Amino acid sequence: MKKTIIAISVAVFLAFPGIVLGQGSQGVQQQNKVQDPTTHTATPQANQNQFQIQNKGENTQLRTTTQFMQQLMSMEGLEEEVGNKVQALAQEQMQAQNQIQTQLNKLESKSSFMKKIFGPDYGAIKNLKQQTEQNRLRIQQLTQLANQVQNKGDETQLQEAIQAMTEQNTTLQEQIQVEEKVGSIFGWLVKLFN
Repeated sequence: MKKTIIAISVAVFLAFPGIVLGQGSQGVQQQNKVQDPTTHTATPQANQNQFQIQNKGENTQLRTTTQFMQQLMSMEGLEEEVGNKVQALAQEQMQAQNQIQTQLNKLESKSSFMKKIFGPDYGAIKNLKQQTEQNRLRIQQLTQLANQVQNKGDETQLQEAIQAMTEQNTTLQEQIQVEEKVGSIFGWLVKLFN
């Protein structure tokens, strides 16, 4: 029993040294300092602010990709077979955008305190990984279709949509990596059930 209490106390101390030592938010700020590569000095950076900035960029990326998908759905002048495939892929991507936004909201809604204890929302991370893989497959299909298009304007429009989807995937993968690196006390246990 004593060993368990000591182990839990050590884990809490390691996770929240500022709070345990009575330093409050100052201790947390000290933990969140990162080294600026240009000046080689430590500067404070709150994890929550970092996530909000990244999420704002992700929301912009989602809107941009959605706009391109809406444009693809309304493209005219494509050969019937190519046009149907482009519209089907654009429709799939629009549905994926909603699912991606839902998963990002789940990640954002979990407080940093809960993340420190139980880790990020591993179910949302798993779903985002699946979505990025599906995006990758749609990007491949659109690339093949862009090579079949005769009109340069249509090809350019497809290439812009492909670029937006590629950038979104890169951003999602970076977000997943950030979430997976969150240190937590019982995250290993939660992972067992996901």
